[in-house]
Amino acid sequence: MNDDRELADLLGRAPPASPDPVFRFDVFARVTERARRREAVSRALNQVAVYAAVGLAFPVARAAGLDWPAAQPVLLAGGAVAAAAAVALVTILGPRSLLHRWLALLRGAF
Repeated sequence: MNDDRELADLLGRAPPASPDPVFRFDVFARVTERARRREAVSRALNQVAVYAAVGLAFPVARAAGLDWPAAQPVLLAGGAVAAAAAVALVTILGPRSLLHRWLALLRGAF
């Protein structure tokens, strides 16, 4: 991106007559700001979609006739599988590595 005209096309205006480092900096600042906004909007929409799906799952399950006594065995089995997976990960990776992975996932999610 050494061409000022190419950089100006990103802004939608004509470049100055001579190369201007401030102009280039402005272009890069705008492009990175747009990329940050696009990424933030993507993350926000992803969270809204996940929370809406989780919130919709409970009324749909209740409308389908799934109540607490019927769901207990399924939830118990899911909890047992999650506990077994956690024990397996601690055994394979070690407690510190597992803690660091979870912290990295939490930092990435928020």
